Amino acid sequence: MSLPQPSTVVAMPAVRTADLAVVGLGAFGAAVACQAARLGLDVVGFDRYRPPHEFGSSHAETRVTRLAVGEGAHYVPFVQRSHELWREIGAATDTVLLHDHGGLIVAPAGASNDERWGAFVTDTAAVAAGTGIDFEQLTPAETRTRFPHLLIGDDETVGYEPTAGLVMAERAVAAQLDLAIASGAELHFDSTVTGLRRSGGRPVVSTSEGEIAARHVVVAAGAWAPTVHDHDRLRVTRQVVFWFEADDLERWRPDQLSFVIWARSSIEEYLGAFGSPWGGIPAVKVLGEQFVEPTTPDAVDRTVSRNEIAAFYERMVEPRLVGLTPNCVKASVCLYTNTPDDHFLIDVHPEHDDVTVVSACSGHGFKHSAAVGEAVARRAAGLDHLDLSPFGRSRF
Repeated sequence: MSLPQPSTVVAMPAVRTADLAVVGLGAFGAAVACQAARLGLDVVGFDRYRPPHEFGSSHAETRVTRLAVGEGAHYVPFVQRSHELWREIGAATDTVLLHDHGGLIVAPAGASNDERWGAFVTDTAAVAAGTGIDFEQLTPAETRTRFPHLLIGDDETVGYEPTAGLVMAERAVAAQLDLAIASGAELHFDSTVTGLRRSGGRPVVSTSEGEIAARHVVVAAGAWAPTVHDHDRLRVTRQVVFWFEADDLERWRPDQLSFVIWARSSIEEYLGAFGSPWGGIPAVKVLGEQFVEPTTPDAVDRTVSRNEIAAFYERMVEPRLVGLTPNCVKASVCLYTNTPDDHFLIDVHPEHDDVTVVSACSGHGFKHSAAVGEAVARRAAGLDHLDLSPFGRSRF
């Protein structure tokens, strides 16, 4: 698999026409461009950087994927289809995109103050039971026996999904862009979109390289979405990802345990730990979540200080994960773009019914991105597709 290269087109005509224009080529935009091009649509795509890059929401090596999606049963068809597509795309590009060896979720056994994660084991078990997905609830003692490097408390409840796993984030974006280009898409990187207007009954995308009048436009702008649509509903926050050195990296491989999601009683105590994939960063990826301080892609502080690393290790890592040292091999800043209810926003643009917006995905979108991209592409082509209506704006 090669990283995508710029289009061989040096410059566009004054106004280029296309079936589909895609604004933003991260996880969702890459998926839309890939699937639309494979359907035979004339696709033009744009990204202000050169994806996969580290300025948005589609980096940091890996993403959790779970078939039993505790956020709601309406997500299940998308993650199931995405698993099929990861395998298909991986085979087409000769790269492994999916490690589905099982993952753990941990939550308080009793009541929790955390509305986002607090009842997550119970919610996930209900979704699994209703959709026929394998899911096992473990006692704390059973969990400690099977996974002795996790310090599970007796006051916690644990769920294990054997079909859960990890998606390789940057590899997935790059593979889909490779396939899009191979299928005839014209992709422009380091290209800034400067406006969206109407002309001749069509949406026209203005860019630093010219204009595109498309039959349909998809805006998958991620953390830049509030500058294009729904600025009063979308909230961007800074998230930090750390990779800590392990005494024994082999027991942190995805075939031992792909991930553990640890909720506890408040969002301040949330912890995610990810298996270390072969050939990747030789350390264990861990992260927390925060939704207090809003930011923007231009204003966000992308540096991670030594004090920030030390405080996270002392407060979050050392009390729960055995065998990780304080040595932080790498730290990276990522951006979440959340809706008020933390569910997706996939709908027409407020001012253009031939423009689809695909954001925000509220920090749990990557696992669904391949199938969402396929559904959006098929809808643009006038074909049958998975039901996107649960993600519409009318619910607000």
